[in-house]
Amino acid sequence: MLKKYWFPVVASILALTLLIGIGSWFWWGYTRLDVLDKPPDFTLQNLDAQPVSMHSMTGKVRVVEFFYANCPDICPLTTANMVTLQKQLKAKGLFGSDVEFVSISFDPDRDSVEVLRQYADRMGIDQSGWVILHGTQEQTFQVANDYGVLLEKNTDGSFTHSTRSLYLVDRTNNVRGQYQMGADMPTDKVLDDILNLVKDKKY
Repeated sequence: MLKKYWFPVVASILALTLLIGIGSWFWWGYTRLDVLDKPPDFTLQNLDAQPVSMHSMTGKVRVVEFFYANCPDICPLTTANMVTLQKQLKAKGLFGSDVEFVSISFDPDRDSVEVLRQYADRMGIDQSGWVILHGTQEQTFQVANDYGVLLEKNTDGSFTHSTRSLYLVDRTNNVRGQYQMGADMPTDKVLDDILNLVKDKKY
């Protein structure tokens, strides 16, 4: 007897769930992303030797990348993908005004201001909407740790680090997305998530 009613009940629940999801999308016009974390504020220096805190950029959606300029593969591939996003956001009139990119170097021994400027020029970074930050190894490792990035400096000066070190941060400093870096970076999804956050006026 129970089996007779089991399927219709489950089917009804699934249908209701689907309708709620579709209705929410039409009502809000976007998909609301979960809050994954809220790391503490930090202050590092930009390339003009000015202190910049994460919370000073409150009010914009941010994509945060952890990198080092001498990285042979994952970091430049990620930055190149971000440059693609930069172009797409410019076309929509959002880059710099509603969305800002933040790249944090964790290699103070080699990533001088001049090296970072050269990296920015070489990669096509538009610093009108893209901030490059640096600091001491202790400072940058602490920020990376607060975001959940696993970092280890090798004896040859290179670094071993987790490859899911790209983050989407909303206007009130909540982490709303975490992504694979390098060739496997889901660029289309990152763009969709950025646009969803821009529409989400609650955060």
